[in-house]
This record gives sequence, C-alpha cells and structure tokens, in this order.
Amino acid sequence: MNPLPELYTLQGILRKRNNEAKYAEACSSSTAGSGSMNSDNIEKTIDSNLQTSTSFEPRFKKKKVTARRYNEDYLKYGRESCPAAARGATSARREEASPGGTPKVPAMEARGCARSRRPLPALLLFVLLPPAAGAAGAATARWSGQGTIPHLQSIFLGRCAEYIAVLSPELRDKNCTAIWEAFKLVLDKDPCSVLPSDYDLFINLSRHSIPRDKSLFWENNHLLVTSYAENGRRFMPLCNVLYGVVGDFLSWCRQKNASGLDYQSCPTSEDCENNPVDSYWKSASIQYAKDSSGVIYVMLNGSEPTGAYPVKGFFADFEIPHLQKDKITCIEIWVMHEIGGSNVESCGEGSVKILEERLKKMGFQYSCINDYKPVKLLQCVQHSTHPDCALNS
Repeated sequence: MNPLPELYTLQGILRKRNNEAKYAEACSSSTAGSGSMNSDNIEKTIDSNLQTSTSFEPRFKKKKVTARRYNEDYLKYGRESCPAAARGATSARREEASPGGTPKVPAMEARGCARSRRPLPALLLFVLLPPAAGAAGAATARWSGQGTIPHLQSIFLGRCAEYIAVLSPELRDKNCTAIWEAFKLVLDKDPCSVLPSDYDLFINLSRHSIPRDKSLFWENNHLLVTSYAENGRRFMPLCNVLYGVVGDFLSWCRQKNASGLDYQSCPTSEDCENNPVDSYWKSASIQYAKDSSGVIYVMLNGSEPTGAYPVKGFFADFEIPHLQKDKITCIEIWVMHEIGGSNVESCGEGSVKILEERLKKMGFQYSCINDYKPVKLLQCVQHSTHPDCALNS
C-alpha cells in the first residue's frame, strides 16, 4: 500500500505548525532588523524535517499529495502572510484606533487566534491518529450502533411539519413541538434503560387513524416497501404514519455517564435490549398493529439467506400478537424475490410456512402470493433488460 502523505499524518501536521512558527519568527526577525531568514533557508529547514518523517498506511485511497508539494505551497502562500509592510500597517491601525498604543480590540494572538498556536481540530485528530495514538487521544466507541444523527431536533420537527402540512393536512391540529417534547424525554435516560412505555406520551400525541385496507407490514425489504407505498398514497406502512416517519432511518441516545447526546455511538440489541431506537420501534409497531384494519398486507423477502419470515423479529414479536382479529378480514402475504437473486423461500416453504401455520392457528384467514406482480414491475424499473423482467406477450 502507498504510504499516507505526510500532510495527512499527525507528524506532518505537527511539523506544519513547527514550520509556521519558524517562518513567523523569521518574518519577525527580518522586520526588526535583527537578522534575516530567506525562503531558501526556510526550505532547508523544512527539508531537514522531512528526512525524519514517519508515515502510516492510508485507510482510503486519495490523490497523492507529497510533503514536498505541501511545503512548496506553504512557502508560496506563507510569504504573503506576514510581510513587513502589512505588519507595520496593522500596528499603525491599532495605535490609531487606540491612543497610547493600547488596542481597544484584543489582538489576534491575545484571543488565541495566532496561526502558529492554532489547536488541531478534535475531529481531525480522531481521523488521523494511528491506532495506538488514537486510543490515547480519543475514546473508542462504546456501543456497536451509529451515534445520534446530527441536527436530530431539526430533522424531527421538519419531518413532522411536512407531514401535517403536505402529506396529511387533516392532521393540522397536531402540535409538532409538543410531540418533540414528549419524544425527547428518553434523551435524559440511560441509553440501556429506555423502555417502550417511555414513548407512550409521544405515541398518544402523534397517533392517528390508518385507512382501512392500507396497512403494509414487512421484513427485510424496507426500501422496496417505501418505494411501493409512495409516501402513503398507495399503502401506509409504519414508516409512513406520523409516529413512524419522524424517526425513520435515524438514531439517538444520551451519553452513558453524562448529560448530552452521544454522537459517536448508540447501543443496539447487541449491546442491550432496552435501547432507545429498538424501544421506539417496539412501541410504534404495537400501536400500528392495533390500528390496522380490513385486509392486511405483508411483504417478505424470499431471497433473504436467513429466511423470509424472521421468527424472532418486530413483525413476529410486536405486530402479529397485537393484530385485532375483529377488525381484520384477511391477511395477504407477498413473498418477493430479488431480480437476479436466489430463490431461498416461497409460499408454503421454510419460515413462510411457519408464518402461515401461525396465522391459521390464530384464526386469521390468509393467502400467499409469490412475486406479487405490481411490486415486481416496480423492481423491474431498475432491471428492465433482465430475463426475470421479460413481459409475456
């Protein structure tokens, strides 16, 4: 592998700061008439530093930038950073602005803004430090999941406002601010002690009726479901109801032993059961199942290697048990297979058969269809030339 250019290593950054300091000193000495240090001498100083450089393997490929090229650019632009005329003009302006030589506005250096003393950004240090140094310079991720999404509140409120103003104007009496205040209560709790019941107030404020025959449950095909549902116009899966849309594809949690959000990592079911995101979807799934009526549709992925119907999953554990038998006329299962993908399971096979037997035992009428044609046509939009998408004449 190619070595990481020195510009992107910790040594290179520290050396850059050292060069800045040397150049600033040279400018100062030249201006004061106590000696000079021209660009050739500075280049020699930088060259001597480069000979002792150490490099690390890159984590990703990047256009090659040599330390030599970087230092040449520094010399080119650094010469313009502190010419004597500019220094004198700056001093004159300060004295003119404040008689007696005491500036009314603190100098850049006094406010911690001197270039040679500028601290390295924490994020840059985290990215560039090698493994050994990184362990000392930045804490390792505590949890296995993605950290809190930046701008969580803005995204939440924006989605809520769009939903009630554009997608469902009949819900204009909903108060997005109150819904957010109810939601954020979990952000004050330990990230492994958030229960589904902690979202009760949020659910009560944001819930609304689901049109009859429009409920669409699913497993292992989130994007296909959202595409086919068309923002609730064709069907209304959980991610298209208000209490689902505000949290879809997001993550959030408080820091483990401190206040404030954890932007580095959040727990998943691998870390602890009662984590904020899983408890959110458990609560939302239960409410969604209770509010569903008429014909219920279920979309499964027949190309999923582990099986189309997870016997331990949100649909199995939190939605099926809360379906209201007196409100449901039939359950229709669609087993979709990926275009060009493997056919792992179909209706009446493997885990799909387990689902069918469970529904029958619960007293539900059901049917099962392999590759429901309207959904398959949507799949074929991106695979129009594939043999699986050939239209029968």
